[in-house]
Amino acid sequence: MDTMVFPTLTETDTALPVYLTSTGHWSNQEAIDRQSGYPHFQWLQVLAGAGELRVGDQTMIVRAGQGFCLFPNEQHAYYSTQEPWELIWMSFRGDLVEELFQQAGITQSGVYSTADHDMIVTHMKNIYAMTQSGRPFLGLECSKLVYMFLLDLMKVILVSSHSIEQHYLKLQPVLQYIDAHYHELITIKDLAGCIAVTPQYLCLLFKKALKMRPMAYVNRERVNRSKELMFREGDIRMHEIAQRVGFDSPSYFSSVFRQLEGLSPEQFKKIHGMR
Repeated sequence: MDTMVFPTLTETDTALPVYLTSTGHWSNQEAIDRQSGYPHFQWLQVLAGAGELRVGDQTMIVRAGQGFCLFPNEQHAYYSTQEPWELIWMSFRGDLVEELFQQAGITQSGVYSTADHDMIVTHMKNIYAMTQSGRPFLGLECSKLVYMFLLDLMKVILVSSHSIEQHYLKLQPVLQYIDAHYHELITIKDLAGCIAVTPQYLCLLFKKALKMRPMAYVNRERVNRSKELMFREGDIRMHEIAQRVGFDSPSYFSSVFRQLEGLSPEQFKKIHGMR
């Protein structure tokens, strides 16, 4: 069944960092040609059939299981090549949308594959169902669901040949090694050996999955463990904390702690009521 919903938005809703402006389903999408584009971000997921998307001078094939993203106010057209071309779609706005897309590797309008088509469709169906629920604070509830959709999209979008989720899963033995050995000397070579890759490739995986270098992750883990020690053992001295969480010296520990937390370990203890 063809459906289209435009939720009524309040000023409170449109001040949210992400908010839904429309959603719907077409059992057989008709041809669309927008010379001036559409004013909002759009995501359209293909459930069946195939079509073509044209953005500027580029034409792309869109098949079942894929989605396509359209940035605001950009000339585009799309039409079926294999019917029925069934789509579920939504549009949204907000100051955070473009940043979340960039985090997912989506920097322009185009066709994207995902590692979990069913999850994306479930998100979109849940958003549509929410618009029909009649719940109070509907705009806020839809905003939460769109935000969840964009976060999961970040995990499963296939940029080049791998999704962030695939990179993250490949790193699991490395993260488990860090969790077990944070208090010891850890080298890049040790970490790369956990998954039998070169140190250079390990750094690439960390950058793609976590947006940081491996040793930066190690330091974050060590700082978090130091905070746990402070809470458990209130009278513990800083040099002992540094040693127990794997830092070479108290001064380096304090420097890294301040860099990550914005305050010294002593200040951290004070604001949490620890002596």
